[in-house]
Amino acid sequence: MLFKIIVVALLGFILLSLGTALFSMLKDKGQSDRTVKALTVRIALSVGVFVLLGVGAQLGLIQPHGI
Repeated sequence: MLFKIIVVALLGFILLSLGTALFSMLKDKGQSDRTVKALTVRIALSVGVFVLLGVGAQLGLIQPHGI
């Protein structure tokens, strides 16, 4: 259960980072690099979630199923 909570929390942080990038893009109008930094954080978190899901599947913490 803790594993699933961590994954959901990371997905929430990804959405927060995406919102921060949108806000900084609209607010700064291209004058700073905050948008690039926020999107870089989003990409790093996304890669981390994929790695975490792969590790969780290998360790048996989550059960992948066919749809």
